[in-house]
Formats: sequence, structure tokens, C-alpha cells
Amino acid sequence: MADSALSNDAGIPSNVLVSDAPEALQAPTKSVGVVFQVLFLLANVAVWMAKFPFTGLILLNQIIGFEPDAVVQNTDLAIIVGVGSFFGLVANPIAGALSDRTTASWGRRRPWLVGGVIISSAILVLLAQATSFTMLLVGWTLYQIANNVVLAAVIAVVPDQVPRRQRASISAYIGLGFPLGLILGSTLLVKKILHSQIQPSYYVIAAIFLVVIVLLAVTLPDKQLPKSAKPAFNLGRFLKSFWISPVKYPDFGWAWITRFCIIIPSAAVTVFLVGYFQSALGDSHDAAETHYTTFSTIYGIILIVCALLSGFISDRIQRRKVFVMAAGFVVAISMVLLAFFHTWGAATIAAALFGFGFGIYLAVDYALLTEVLPSQSDRGKDMGVFNIANSLPQVIVPIIAAVSVIASQSYTILFVIVAVAGVLSGALIKPIKSVR
Repeated sequence: MADSALSNDAGIPSNVLVSDAPEALQAPTKSVGVVFQVLFLLANVAVWMAKFPFTGLILLNQIIGFEPDAVVQNTDLAIIVGVGSFFGLVANPIAGALSDRTTASWGRRRPWLVGGVIISSAILVLLAQATSFTMLLVGWTLYQIANNVVLAAVIAVVPDQVPRRQRASISAYIGLGFPLGLILGSTLLVKKILHSQIQPSYYVIAAIFLVVIVLLAVTLPDKQLPKSAKPAFNLGRFLKSFWISPVKYPDFGWAWITRFCIIIPSAAVTVFLVGYFQSALGDSHDAAETHYTTFSTIYGIILIVCALLSGFISDRIQRRKVFVMAAGFVVAISMVLLAFFHTWGAATIAAALFGFGFGIYLAVDYALLTEVLPSQSDRGKDMGVFNIANSLPQVIVPIIAAVSVIASQSYTILFVIVAVAGVLSGALIKPIKSVR
């Protein structure tokens, strides 16, 4: 039955250990050790460090260098981030699917980790030289594709290597990577070490990204997929495989939509917080950047603590849904504060609540996801399809922001919309039946 499933692309259910399946497709049972955990955490930090400081700070400063009008600056930033995110959205599941089919002697994920990070680092070096909107748009789009190749391989490592009993704890590292990458990139690298020096920011982040991902790749116990287990390639069937029917796999569908909803507020905060502080608080650009880094530090620290604790508790009691439900509502409250209370005091409370809710969510939700994946043999592709829920809001939110901010001359409508998304993320997790 297992061999038949492999040959006809039906796949092996994600929660089943099939003894006669190739080792690369077995559900992992051996606990992962400290070395793996440290490198996996660092890899997630490096991926996000190589993303968010650019969208929140560096790209905007480059645009300011050749575009004096503030309205055009924010429009250019929204276009660059939105277009890049769209292509990253497409690249992620394709890279995951191709890595599922990779039969290289050094494993399924390792070639994509190494190749993706080398190309990513090279593009960052070229982006450091960009002096026009077109150069930034093209360069950032290519970079998002390469970066998402790496991200797809990193995320697929969890169902590949981590047994079910450890998944919330290890998935917390994915959650930790987000704030740590943002804090280290925007606060330590960009604001303190490399103050206002755009080109060195690119070079340092590229070097860190390259070294960390290569270290993970070298030490990863990535098993080779036998060529006999690789299904015959059919383009039509390959393309159709990216549609995971929410009717056939309803739990995966509900997990996807809740992730999509929770990333909407995250995308708004990550990209438009500097503009928000300028508009809502009357900050100068420099003051808004200072508030941005302080906000990010507050929510980042709280997120780290909450992610670690909630991941540990979730693994101990083997419950996921209650954490995700609570997280969505807390995130919604933080967005309401930003929408209607335009003071720095309210913003700091919002930062704390956002860190609390988002930390709980990021730790537990990936663990929940790995338990509702449709197939063992398509883990990379399925995780990539799920990661569309991470990327799609980064395409949609800039559009919503551009329309709402221009129409109302404020960020209130934007943050009301993202607050509603937070509520939905908490409510829509309830229908999942296969996970407690």
C-alpha cells in the first residue's frame, strides 16, 4: 500500500508511520538534540533578519535617497514590498514541491538551503548598489524568490526531523525567529552598528544569512530520497497538487485561513509602523524610526518569552487550539489600540499585547499545522502551500494601506481592518477536529 501510494502521488498520511516507506518519508520518532535546536533557531532568525529590516527601514531609506516626496516614498515602498511578496508567495510552494522530489545524495532539503542562500546573499550585495525605483523593484523581487526558496526548506525541516511530542517546542523557534530577526536586524545592525549606512547593512546581513544557513545545511541529518520513490513527473498533475482541497482536507484549510488572518496585522505593523507614527503621533522621520525600533523591541521581547512558555506548555498538555484562539483575540485588541488611541503610551501597550498574542500563536500554530498535513511524501510542498498564508497578506496589506490611507489621510481604517482579521484568526481555528 505504501509503495502504491508513492507511485501514484497519493502520498502517505502525515500522521502515519509506514515501516516499508523510504526513510526520508518516515514520520520522525527520534528526539532532536541541542545542536539541531540551536542551529534551527539561528536559521529562522537569519531568514527573518534578512527580510524585515529591509521592508521596515532600509528600503525606505534608499527610496528617500532618490525620491523627495513623502507620499511617493510610501507608495514606492508599498509597490516594492507588495510585488516582491507576490513572487515570494509563488516561489515558496514550488520550491517546497521540488525539494520533495529531490533525490540528491546529500538529501532533499540541503541543496535548496545552500543554493538558495548563496543566490540570496549575492542579490543582497547587488541591492546595496540600487539607486532607483526600478533597480529596487527588480532586485527585491528576485531576492524574495531566492529567500523563499530557503524559507521553504527551513520550514520543511520540522515535519522531516522533529517527532510529534517536540513539535510545539521546536515550532516556537520559528516564532522566535520572527522577533529576534527583526530586533537584531533593525535595532542592533541597522540602527546602532551601521547607523544610516545602507550598503554595509546589506553586506553584514548577507554574510550572517549565508554562514548560518550553510551551518544548518552541513549538520542537518537530511535523508536521501531513493529514485524509485520519486513519482514520474507530470506537469498537469504537478500543478494540480498545489490545490489542497479544503473539502477533502478541512483541518488543513482551517489552519491555512487562520494563519492568513493573523499575518494581516503582522504585515501592517512590520511595513507601515514608521508611517503610522509620523501620521498618528506627528513624529519626524527620525523620531518615527526610533519609536519603530522601541515598539519592535517591546513586542519582540514579550513574544520570545510567550513563545517559549506556550510551546513548552502546549507540548506538556498536548493541546493546540485553545492557545491559537486566545492569541487571535489578544492581537485584535492591540490593533484596536493603534487604530483609536494615538499616543505613545497606547502604542507601548499595543506592542506588549501584540507580542503576547503573536508569540503564543507562532509557537503553537506551526505545531498544529504539522499535525494536519495531508501527506508525508509532500511535506515540503504542503508547508509551502501553507506559507502562502504568510506571504499573501504582504501582497494584500500594502494595497489596503494605500487605498485606506489615501482615502482617510490616517491609519485608523487600516488598523480596524487588521483587528477584524485578528478576531477571525482566533474564531476560525475552532472547526479543526483532528487536533485538540
